[in-house]
Formats: sequence, structure tokens, C-alpha cells
Amino acid sequence: MPKIKKQLENVLEHSNSASDNKSKLRYGFPYRKRSNFCCFQNSFQLFTSQPAEKPSFTEDIECSIKLFPHLIHVRDLTNDFIERAAGVIQIPKDQSFHELMKKDRIKVRRSDTLSSQSLLGSEEFCEPRTWPFIPTISVCKIDQAKINNEVLLMDEHKYEKTKKMLENRCVNTKEIRSAITHPDVREVHEALTELLETPIWKLLLKIKRNMNIHVADASNQLEMLSMELGILLNTVKHPGSSDTVKTTTKANKVCSTIPEELKNYLFRKREVSGFGIWNTEEFRVFVNQETKGRHIRENLQRVFASFFKTKRLNVMICEPSFHPYFQPGDKIFPTNSALAKTEKRGSIAKDEKGYGSLGGFVTDKNSNIYALTCAHVCKKKDHYVFAAHGDSEREKIGECVFSSDLQDQHIPIFADVALVKIDDEVKERCNRTIFNDVFQQSKVYSDNLENLVNRAFVYKVGAQTRLTKGYILSPALYITGREETFLVSGFGDVHFAEPGDSGSVVFMNENSSALDTINVIGMFFGSCTLNEEDCKEKSACFRMGTALEFLNQNGWDISFENQI
Repeated sequence: MPKIKKQLENVLEHSNSASDNKSKLRYGFPYRKRSNFCCFQNSFQLFTSQPAEKPSFTEDIECSIKLFPHLIHVRDLTNDFIERAAGVIQIPKDQSFHELMKKDRIKVRRSDTLSSQSLLGSEEFCEPRTWPFIPTISVCKIDQAKINNEVLLMDEHKYEKTKKMLENRCVNTKEIRSAITHPDVREVHEALTELLETPIWKLLLKIKRNMNIHVADASNQLEMLSMELGILLNTVKHPGSSDTVKTTTKANKVCSTIPEELKNYLFRKREVSGFGIWNTEEFRVFVNQETKGRHIRENLQRVFASFFKTKRLNVMICEPSFHPYFQPGDKIFPTNSALAKTEKRGSIAKDEKGYGSLGGFVTDKNSNIYALTCAHVCKKKDHYVFAAHGDSEREKIGECVFSSDLQDQHIPIFADVALVKIDDEVKERCNRTIFNDVFQQSKVYSDNLENLVNRAFVYKVGAQTRLTKGYILSPALYITGREETFLVSGFGDVHFAEPGDSGSVVFMNENSSALDTINVIGMFFGSCTLNEEDCKEKSACFRMGTALEFLNQNGWDISFENQI
């Protein structure tokens, strides 16, 4: 330090001596070197005694990655996407992401500073981070936990609760959910998840930029990847992401964006075989006579001009058709009850060729348990229902107590739904979770399905294809005799559903850091082929809210129960 002072003094003396003569001529008195140096010395001492605030790392907390289920979920989704996209577009090399795929332990670091002001207003504190990095918590005087410049700020009291959560030695899913969803730490857990996933989000943005280079020669495969990447970017959490997606609290009726006058007009046209919203920008009308296409288009654009200012009209010459599946399988086997009583238990089921999927379990107010499936799987009341997992022996699980008669159904609700009352002796052997034991509760999604287009992945677990992932292609499709349905498409060459999957429940993850809730959207009942050119089959589904409303009108007050 004395050496630095001496150097500074010499520089100042040289500068002052060079300007000394100018000072005398200008002011008429000699230069006071000592006085000015004292002023500089005081400033120098002030500078050296109060250095810029730098963080002092005080504590590292190591925890299991299982405490962050949304991170695991996003990690797997991203890896799956990258594996399929690698052959189509250039994927940036990111060794840190490959290391993340192998990690089962992560660290969270506490960093204290002299005050919070340097963090609140500075962008120099945080260096760019890539995986694997350590998310930082700064303990300071602040009323509410918040992220600033990729640092999570909180007070001492909140930190102690957060530390307790991170040090929790949870051994099962139920304990993990309980620890990370506690009201004292849930907000902090959401923020930590955002910090942990930010590097993944940045990697996906790089992939998106590379993908945009190929827009000019975009193929159908590239278009599908682009759509999947868009949904993935909306799934990954990062600072500010929680503010970008607002959940609608008020239930919106399905297809509320299609004017009733427009629907009534198209239903009256015999040449119209169907219509609906395609993605969010297009409105498709399917006509069965080529000569009527131009006439329908002109009338629609003239009568409903205001609606088609927001939706692109596309009149197509085709007749959509649905194909319920009745193929050999191994999931749900309805059997004539009178015939089953005369045979050995299970033997009749092996001779049955029609099968479908057990969609999920619901309960009534008397705690009776029912299995949901499609009416075209269980066509008749009083039929016994056998079930099997994989190639295991089939066993009677219950009796069909309700099946919607599609031939005589004249109400404005379409629901290809059946209820199977589960026998008392097998109740305890029924796993009532929709998918494994990952989630705590199930909710029936009642908002407008347009809110999910290009924003969320949907899933189903079927008897034939097991767990598959897809996206909502048409949130509202009206086909003659098949009202209030929606279409789901799989990714790439993989179908979302195939023969034997009828009755499987379509659901989505609620995009919270704890992944503690799933939203039940609907039920798959068959495939839909639009025309010869569009040869890939789409999965046709009806809304679960519509099905429960239909069952309620027929005297069945049932609901999904919270899981775990």
C-alpha cells in the first residue's frame, strides 16, 4: 500500500508541476501542492477503506435432485427432443447438459453481502451460468423472496425454512411432495426451479435460432419439431416465466370462440360433414360435394365477416370419419354375464376378441369405485368385465353398470362413455392413480382448450401403446354425430393412440415446480382420417367435463379422487 501511494504521489506531483506556471499566470498566486495532495489522499483512503461489495460464500447445501421433480421432467423432455432433432437440425454442443443428465445430487449456495443494494441494482454480480452450476441464495434484509440477476434474495427466517426443506431426507414421493409444497417454502421452491432450469431454457433458445435458419426449406418434419420446441420452451421455467403464462380461473365453455349462429348455420347444411378450429388461427369446414365448396366459402365470408377477420377460413372437400377399435388385446374384456357364469373364471375372457383400455378410476359419494372406459368397448349393461396387465392372466374386476347408447342418443352432448363398478374383493388391488404414483391430485380441466394449443404436452396411457405424448391439433371439432370433440396428434411417426387404446384418459401436467397436480382433459375413443392426402390418423377425443356432465344427467354423481 505505501508503494502504491508513493506512485500516485509522483504522478500527481508531475501533473501539478507541469501546470504550475499556468496557475501562476491565471490566478496570480503559487500552486499549493501539499493541500491538493491531501485532498487526493483523503479520496484514496476512502476508496481503499470501502471496497466494492463482493459476495462472501458461507454455506453450500447438497440435496437430491428428486426434490425438483419439474427439473427431472424438463430434463427428460429436452433429452428426448434433442435425440430426435439431432438428425434434422444442428444442435449446439453443450457438455454441461450431458452432465446434468447423469446428476442425482445438486448444490444450492448461500452467499451473504454487506447489504442488498449492490445486488438489487447491479448486473455485475452474476456471471453467465451453464450446467452444472450452483444456484445462489443471498440472505439480506428483504421483505419478500425474489429473483434479481439470477440470484434468489430472501431474509434469514425464510432461508432457515428453505435450508430445512433442502436437507430433508425424503424417501418416497409422498414425503417429497409434502416437503416441497409446504406453504412456507413453496414460493421459494418455484424460484429455485426457475434458476435451475434457466440454462436449459437458454440452450433451447439456441436450438430455436438454429432452426429458424432452415425456415426457407421447412419440411413437415421440421415443422413438427418447431411446434414441439415451442411447447417445450413454454414448459421450461426461468425467471419471469411464471408471469408469462396466466391461468384462467373462470371456466370457459368449450368452443366459446365459435359463434352460435355460425355453428347453427353449418349444422343446417347437408353438404357440410364437419367443421372446427385448427390450431388457433385456422377454421376448417369439411364439405362432401366439390361443387358446393366455393358457395359455402363465399357465404361464410359474407355473413360472418367479423369472425373471419381473426380466423383463416379453409374449406376442404372430404368426409372425416371415426374408427372405434375392436381388436384383440389384453386390457379390458367385456363378457356376456350369463355365459360367463357357466364357464370357469377367466376362460371366457380369453375367447373374447373385443378389447379396450381402462381409462381411470372414479368414485361416488358412497365410496364405490368405478372404472371409466368407452361405451363401444363395454356396449351393454350387466356385462362382466375382465382385465389383465400385459400377458398376465385375465381376471374379473367388475360389472358394467352404465353404457351410453350411441344409436339412441339425441341429447346435444356426445359422450362415448361407460362405467364399470369394481367388485369389493378387488378394490384394494386397484391402483387409482392415473399414471403411477407421481401426482397428488387430479382435476378435470374445464378451461378453453385453445389455451393449450402450442403451449402444453398431453399424454395418455393406453392398453396398446402405453404412455404416449402428443399435442392438441384441433381444440374444437364438430363432425356430424360427434359434437364437442378435439383432435390430438403424436410427434414424428409415432401415433398418439392406436387400436386397443379406446377408453384411455388424456391428461396433462399442471406446470408447477412440484408437479403435484394433473389435469384430466378427455378420453380417446377412436382415430380420425380426414382425406387421402392427410393419411396420418389423428386421435379423436371427447372432453372429460362433457362426459361427467352426461353421466350426471343420467344419475351418476362421480368424480376423480385425489391421488396418493
